[in-house]
Amino acid sequence: MARLTNRERRKKRNRKALLAMLCMMTVVNSVIELYLLILDLIAERDRQRLRQKPHLRANPNSYQHQIDALNRLVHQNDKTCHDQLRVNRHTFMTLCHLLIENGLQSSRNVTVVEKVAIFLWILSHHTKNRRTILQFWRSGETISRHFNSVLIAVLRLHKFLWYYPQPILANEPDARWKWFEVHKCYMLSYSNAHI
Repeated sequence: MARLTNRERRKKRNRKALLAMLCMMTVVNSVIELYLLILDLIAERDRQRLRQKPHLRANPNSYQHQIDALNRLVHQNDKTCHDQLRVNRHTFMTLCHLLIENGLQSSRNVTVVEKVAIFLWILSHHTKNRRTILQFWRSGETISRHFNSVLIAVLRLHKFLWYYPQPILANEPDARWKWFEVHKCYMLSYSNAHI
C-alpha cells in the first residue's frame, strides 16, 4: 500500500473533522427539537387547564378586605354598628379607649379597634370561629388569640365596669320602691316552705 501524501492526509483529517462536526450539529439539533417539543406539550397542557377552570387572580391588596370589613362594621354609621356589635360608635370607642389605658395593645397586624370589634361581634352573634373568619378575613388562630386577649383585658376592667347596687332604705322618699318592700313574715313563710 502506498503511503499518502501530506496533502491527502490533511484532506482526510479535514473530512473526518467535518463529519464529526456534522454529527455533533445533528445531535445538538435533535436535542433542541426535543426540548422545544417538550415546551410545546407543557404549554398546551397549561392552555387546556386554563380553558377548563377559570383562573382567578389574587387580590394584590389583600389587607384591603380586612379594612373594608372593619369600616363596614364600625365606621359606617351608628345603626350598622349597633346592629352588628350591639353598641353605638361612641360606646365602642369608649370601650377601646378604656382597654388601651388598661394595657391592651395593637399587634403587628391587628389594631385594638379590630380586636374589640372581633370580640363584640362574637359575643353579640353567639357565633363560632368559622363564621368570624369570613367576616373579618383573618385566620381562626388569629381570631381566637385576639378574642382571648380582649377577654382578659375586659376582665381586668371589672372594677370600673361592675356596678355594685346600693340597698334601698326603708325611709326612701320615692313611692315606687314601696312595692318591693319585703316583710319579715313573708321571708319566714318563704324559707319554711322551701325546707
